[in-house]
Amino acid sequence: MKTNPLNKKFYPPQEKFDTLPIREQEQLSMLIGSNLVFMIMFTLFGAALFVFGYPVIGGGAVCLLAFFIASLIFIKQGHIHRGSWTTTIAIAMVTAVEALGAPFSQTNFLPYRESCFMVVMVICNYVVSLRRKQIHTFFAFIIILWAVINATIYRPLYSANIKAALLNIIICSLGVITANIAILLYDSFTRRVVERAAENEQKTADALGKISNVLNETKEGMNIGKELSASTDKAANNVEEIDKLYAYINTETAGLSSDAGAIRDSSAQINDKAAQMKQSVQNQNQSITQTSAALNQMSSSLTNLSSIATQQRSGMDSLVQNLDSQMKLMQQLVDDVQKVKESSDKVANFVQAVNRVASQTGLLAMNASIEAAHAGTLGKGFSVIAQEIRKLSEETSRNAQNITETLAENVEIVAVTTDSVTRFSDYTRNTTDELRNAITTMEEILAGISDIDNETKRVMESINLIVQDSDTNTRLAQGVAEEIIQQNSSLQNISDGTTKLQQKVASLEDLLSNIRSAISEINSNASRNEEFASKISGALN
Repeated sequence: MKTNPLNKKFYPPQEKFDTLPIREQEQLSMLIGSNLVFMIMFTLFGAALFVFGYPVIGGGAVCLLAFFIASLIFIKQGHIHRGSWTTTIAIAMVTAVEALGAPFSQTNFLPYRESCFMVVMVICNYVVSLRRKQIHTFFAFIIILWAVINATIYRPLYSANIKAALLNIIICSLGVITANIAILLYDSFTRRVVERAAENEQKTADALGKISNVLNETKEGMNIGKELSASTDKAANNVEEIDKLYAYINTETAGLSSDAGAIRDSSAQINDKAAQMKQSVQNQNQSITQTSAALNQMSSSLTNLSSIATQQRSGMDSLVQNLDSQMKLMQQLVDDVQKVKESSDKVANFVQAVNRVASQTGLLAMNASIEAAHAGTLGKGFSVIAQEIRKLSEETSRNAQNITETLAENVEIVAVTTDSVTRFSDYTRNTTDELRNAITTMEEILAGISDIDNETKRVMESINLIVQDSDTNTRLAQGVAEEIIQQNSSLQNISDGTTKLQQKVASLEDLLSNIRSAISEINSNASRNEEFASKISGALN
């Protein structure tokens, strides 16, 4: 609430003031100031009338002070429109008293005085009118009053020269009607300007609110992206460990194959002495059976690992699709921000048009003042009208300048927002590319797992053949102690390799657990990312 200290004393309560439209908030200061000016003028005017011997008219002028005081009291209590109407009634009474009761001399120029006074009162009423209905009502009152005084008071003046009388009526009537119409048109124009400015300001505020919400949600999205990146790095480290483990499994499998070949060569030499080594061969068969079971378990683990990796790849594909959708939403946001900028540019063009109209109105008022000066005494009333119109034009120019500055600030905010959204879109694009690279790496892992599984199956087939050969050797291995010692050495190598293989398979289970944990984190972050995308969509809608 910005005003001078004197006017501020008569302002309504703050909560009542905040409910008023912007136009009425700005006009309230002029309403209070006009009441104070009228009170001072009529106090001095009434005193002067008493001094010059017009006590009746002077007393009426002093009585009118009650209307202006009542108007200020209504405004202070929060009855804004009641106070405005009270001031309008007081102005109407002043006009009627002046037209019907003011002293005059017998001259044909008297109507010019009355018409000028009426025009000035029309302008005063416009300043204090908060509603358009007040202006219309006062206009009708002025027309009726003008017709009454021409039909009664001025009628004797026209009886001597009817031609001059008609000319005076026409000229003065045109002045009164034209001034009222100009006031009505200007009031309509200023109301439209204020309404459109308020509407555009509300649209801009709504758009900025949406942008602010989107920016807040974008910050959350950036944090989610960081968490996704950390989870991806963890998964990549586990993949490297799996690669090392796969290399070791391949080496051990090759060693097992070599040892199995040595066993087959030794079995060919044991011919007559197999009976003595029967029990040892049975122990060997048991060890081979355990090795086969371990290899079966390893094959099952690799199959599960392949299934989990396939699911992880599917989840990453879905995440990439969600990020692509998010990038489209960011582009749509940039387009919407550009539309806000275009809307602000249109409002700026409209304000420039208002400035041009105000400037032209000021020039017209200046020309009217010059022409009124040339007319001398006859143009004095129109000079006052021109000055008031010029003041209104300057006020319109200042308001248009304020709107232009506000629009400039909005344009700057829109530019900063567009830059932030563009940077976030680039970050999202980089994240999508990294996820695609991770998917490619996962496909390579799946191919490696498939190769390992195939090699394991071939080793199991070889071990089955060893078991069959060992059954044959059980019937034939009689008295082959030396060959059995060599066979025991080979079997010991197989046993040691199998033990190490089992240890590595156990570590493989730990790595699989880490991968599952990383996948769970990625899935959780993907869900949060979907919620974030949904929030952005809701904010844009």
